[in-house]
Amino acid sequence: MTEDKAISDSTSYRLAAVMDVGSTSIRMEVAQINRDGAVCTLDSLSQSVAIGSDTFTRGRISRSTIEECVQVMRNFSAVLAEYRIDPVRDIRIVATSAVREARNRDEFLDRIYMATGMNVEVIEGTEVSRLTFFGIRPLLSANRVLQGGHLLAAEVGGGSTELLGLEDGRVSFAHTYRLGAYRLSESMAAQQGSDARRREVLDMEIEAGVRQCRETLTGVSPRPALLLMGSEARLAAKLADREWDEKALLELRVPELARLAERMLAMGPEQIVRMYHLALEEAQTLGPALQVYVKLAGLFRLKRVFVCGVTLRDGLLAEAATGNAWTDDFVEQIFSSVKEIGRKYSQDEAHADCVTQNALAIFRAMQSEHQLGVRCEVILRVAGQLHEVGMFVNSSGHHKHSQYLIENSEIFGLSEQDIQMAALVARYHRRAFPKSSHPGYASLPREKRLTVSKLAAILRAADALDRSHTQSVRNIKVSMDDRQLMIEPSRTGEFGTEKRALVEKSKLFEQVYGRRVVLCTKRK
Repeated sequence: MTEDKAISDSTSYRLAAVMDVGSTSIRMEVAQINRDGAVCTLDSLSQSVAIGSDTFTRGRISRSTIEECVQVMRNFSAVLAEYRIDPVRDIRIVATSAVREARNRDEFLDRIYMATGMNVEVIEGTEVSRLTFFGIRPLLSANRVLQGGHLLAAEVGGGSTELLGLEDGRVSFAHTYRLGAYRLSESMAAQQGSDARRREVLDMEIEAGVRQCRETLTGVSPRPALLLMGSEARLAAKLADREWDEKALLELRVPELARLAERMLAMGPEQIVRMYHLALEEAQTLGPALQVYVKLAGLFRLKRVFVCGVTLRDGLLAEAATGNAWTDDFVEQIFSSVKEIGRKYSQDEAHADCVTQNALAIFRAMQSEHQLGVRCEVILRVAGQLHEVGMFVNSSGHHKHSQYLIENSEIFGLSEQDIQMAALVARYHRRAFPKSSHPGYASLPREKRLTVSKLAAILRAADALDRSHTQSVRNIKVSMDDRQLMIEPSRTGEFGTEKRALVEKSKLFEQVYGRRVVLCTKRK
């Protein structure tokens, strides 16, 4: 959204529009955002497309499907014009796995832009999880049944399944799996033999995918509350309760969900199209998606699940309403999931906390020098919390192991580049300085490479301040002049180990900031 669309003193609301380019359809919502942040939907549009069918069977989006998408977006643009919303500047458009995995995705994005002026943003699973959290947050606040204990929000899409875990309202993990309803339906359709054999193949693939989910869900309660999202879950809710309001939460018994899944799989797509007036693309994914939900519920031996009407577009609108996604509450959600990753790798949590706190104190004291914003502060915090997770693999070269583990972790709320930068900062907490020959570092733009160096220099100094792993140097006061950065601990002591470590580990800091780091001990 552009700045000139902000709510002015003379108005009480503004208009916003978001669009989701998915596996089976393109959907758009137009909403009114009030001054208090309340979102009121004015218009919802949906048009079926076969992007998922193309990508997950042939690996690329066909020319005819691309042109169909162009026409859909042109039609949506006409609606936006009626609301006096600029279809080029004042809408956020995101695309998920069906576009992301297409070999010709750049061709698709370029054609859409050339034909409509619309810029489609391809988002990763981490971004989907972040938007999912924004979307369901009001639902969590309004429903006590979802509060307290473990909650698992699940959405089976065309190409992937997204799982978002919360514990007592705090995000504990966000995972993406290549377990998509379109992939499953195509695998079943491609199987030679009887209907029974095709069904057997489907069940085997779902079982394998759900088993992978179970293996990665460490620390989850044996029986979490399971919240189902996605178009197939919403349709299941409507079939179970014709009066269901999508703004409300519906409780669905698992046996009832299982019977519905069996009925959809037995009917086949063509019969579903005729009976329920769905597009073929939606009918193809209905049975497999519901069966995945059934198997997930069975994995935790649940007797009931909950269905909500929250969509990816709700998350986009919620973000537009806040104006700034990096609120204090959101940042704390990020670190709730980061803490879980640290515990997974049995790291020294007290040391990680101490290093992180000291790094933040230095970062904030040097704000005028490095001129980095809240996003970079978050990256530093992530690196500080996880800089020694590589010890789980081996103490020798653990900084490189830390880089690998962070790069391959799905950290809630962070983009792939954010995670890569955090991994590099952690990697440079010891040993070699950043070099253009190092994997990952060289691929970053110059500005991001400088940011990594700035943050790594701070993390090295902070790590030296707890070289003994005793947390003796903490709650520090930081000051600086033209030549030195002075650190004063809150307690008295000699701190010989930390002083010696600081001599060696602050060399990168001197190189980056032109200042020595000095630990000024108090006299008794």
